[in-house]
Amino acid sequence: MFIITLKGGFPLLLTLPKPVETALSRLESAGFSAYAVGGCVRDHVLGFTPHDYDICTAATPEEMQQVFQNERTIETGLKHGTLTVLLQGMPLEITTFRLDGAYSDGRHPDSVQFTSRVEDDLSRRDFTINAMAYSPKEGLVDPFGGQADCKAGVIRCVGDPAARFGEDALRILRALRFSARLGFPIEEATANAVREGRTQLCHVSRERIAVELTGLLQGKDASSVLRQFPEVIETALPELDALIHGPHWETTLRTLDAAPKDVYLCWAAFLRLCGSEAVAYEALKSLKMSVKIMDTVSQLVRWQGAELRPESLQETLMRIGPERLEQLILFRQAARTAEQKESPEAVARDTEALRQKLKTLLEENACYTLSQLAVNGKDMAALGLRGPAIGEALHGLLLKVVRGETANEREALLEAAQKV
Repeated sequence: MFIITLKGGFPLLLTLPKPVETALSRLESAGFSAYAVGGCVRDHVLGFTPHDYDICTAATPEEMQQVFQNERTIETGLKHGTLTVLLQGMPLEITTFRLDGAYSDGRHPDSVQFTSRVEDDLSRRDFTINAMAYSPKEGLVDPFGGQADCKAGVIRCVGDPAARFGEDALRILRALRFSARLGFPIEEATANAVREGRTQLCHVSRERIAVELTGLLQGKDASSVLRQFPEVIETALPELDALIHGPHWETTLRTLDAAPKDVYLCWAAFLRLCGSEAVAYEALKSLKMSVKIMDTVSQLVRWQGAELRPESLQETLMRIGPERLEQLILFRQAARTAEQKESPEAVARDTEALRQKLKTLLEENACYTLSQLAVNGKDMAALGLRGPAIGEALHGLLLKVVRGETANEREALLEAAQKV
């Protein structure tokens, strides 16, 4: 345990999980300096609970394997100095201090040189807030002012921003994601380098761009970041050129502000005014998103204009199912809030009424699927129907039940079917 005191006298308690302490202790006992590094240290300094822990050390991969010879290990990337150790049930990525060679492809180092100094390792990292290390023995190692930038609330590159982005263009979008997530502005020189270096994003895989954009959209300050760097987003996602430069950009940003920070709803909010369901689908497809995300978001965009009322909600439930309907209700709330034609309080009341109606329908096992009908295909065949006519008849009966025109009872449904 180590007390970090930020400038201004506000102490933060840095407590490492037992497996991390054990790993650091074993490396130190074997004669190798070792530190928790990067995001976990940043999150501790900011008062967040880290989700994972990375360790860096002076030990080479072979020396690490010797230190942890009695533990289960995974050779994650020995060529680049990384070994994953499963310690007390916790996977820990441990990497040798290193200096990266040239980045001729704008994404990966051509070579890696191991070093014995943690400061060298920190010097190759992207932002000052990510370039801090900690060990129980030495405390906080912060050669680039990451602690001060955490306190000031600013995103700043380590060293020359143009050089950092030239090494790895993905850092351009990482800067935007961190800014959106933490609510920290991007320091001027770093912001200028973000804009000037945006064309280098062509070197980054679409999947990696998708991950960063998704994290950005889910950030609490996403709209502010998008408003400041529209040219970067356009470069990453050229399909949205018309949206970014069109009359609906501000409404889009307001929708994003109002939407829950759910991956589907954030993307739906971002794409709702992009032109059409097809444009939304193609934008997501270009990012190689999952089929579920593409289908869900494009369907929400298609249904965004639906009039949702408690008295007809069962029919909408029949058409799109409970999960999508819940999403649509929240999506419509965000869209209506962004349009600013009604008071937020009125929109919130309508939304709550719809959610309560949906909850009641599901609790009462209201009929909205063919499997819930009191008749089936065999019953329709007994009436003389064949082939597609059976399915058409069942769907017609389901619609009558949903609209309250027929009770979901066998005799009533057979009578209705005979009339048809």
